Amino acid sequence: MVDLPPEIFRYFSTVIEKETGIQYLEANSHLLVNRLQDLARFLNFPDIASLWSDVQKNGLNAMAKTQILDLATNNETSFFRDPEVFEFFKNQFVQKFSANVPMVRIWCAATSTGQEPYTLAMIMAQLKEAGLAKSYQILATDISERVLKQASQGVYSQLEIQRGLPAPLMIKYFEQIETDGSHLPRYKAKADLSAHITFKKLNLLEPWPNFGTFDIVFCRNVLIYQNVENKKRVISRIASVLAPGGYMVLGGAESILGLSTDFETEQYGKACVYKLKPKMAISA
Repeated sequence: MVDLPPEIFRYFSTVIEKETGIQYLEANSHLLVNRLQDLARFLNFPDIASLWSDVQKNGLNAMAKTQILDLATNNETSFFRDPEVFEFFKNQFVQKFSANVPMVRIWCAATSTGQEPYTLAMIMAQLKEAGLAKSYQILATDISERVLKQASQGVYSQLEIQRGLPAPLMIKYFEQIETDGSHLPRYKAKADLSAHITFKKLNLLEPWPNFGTFDIVFCRNVLIYQNVENKKRVISRIASVLAPGGYMVLGGAESILGLSTDFETEQYGKACVYKLKPKMAISA
């Protein structure tokens, strides 16, 4: 591994934490080194030191800053990732919670390349076929323009489409397409799925547009990289956009312990989810 001088590590890790809240510490410095090497190659620098020298001389231009923030985020994902979460969504949430609302509003707050919202859309399509024809909308946001572009196109490689997606669902909800300059198969989500999903760029640490209220918010594997204050702030803001009795879903390694009192913890099999508590009435 490249031995990164302390001043270079501090500079880039500070830029990333300031903009995204993601913390790179000495213990996981190798992750930052690997991503800075990718950035240097992308920007046509022979190594990180050359990139660093250019930044010190000319400043951090907009393109380099965008690329740094893009590479800093962890975009690891797959279809039906953590299956127990989607079992809760299908068998508990939609079946029970949605009985009293005209339209289910879902927010995927860190959508990455889109596998999560498309998974939810497939579940809603399956429920419709089973007789539960429920109107729904999915808002899918991410800080990275690169992953949002792929997500909005709904196009996946053979490797991506096979990760977590059973073959019958792939055949039913995706179509094989041809792409210029490649003989490798690629698969595009059918219009019936993508029609329900809106993709938008959003940094969770910056002001949020008025998206309205949601019945369930998926914010998985985001807070694990944040400091305590950012975790508290994001969770509090999620609570403020949830409809009464709405749910928040975090990653399997994440918890609200010591971070929020706005939610009740519920366990469904291996899935741990958080239900918004009723607001206390204020007596006159």
